[in-house]
Amino acid sequence: MSKVNEQTYLTVREVSDYLGVSQTAVYELTHSQDFPVFRIGSRVRIPKEAFLAWVDMKTHISPNLRSYMASL
Repeated sequence: MSKVNEQTYLTVREVSDYLGVSQTAVYELTHSQDFPVFRIGSRVRIPKEAFLAWVDMKTHISPNLRSYMASL
């Protein structure tokens, strides 16, 4: 995976760690109509900016958390 892709897309594990939920819970979220997800075959990637916008819609996050996510 190129450096650009690593900065643009998050893995299920990264989203799981960020949200503090299981990877299974994230996979379940990927089936929600409003959750941003990109699939290539069996691989699941979450567009980083769309995910952050989704989190903003669902809850208020502090600038520190946004900075942390931006550094992933």
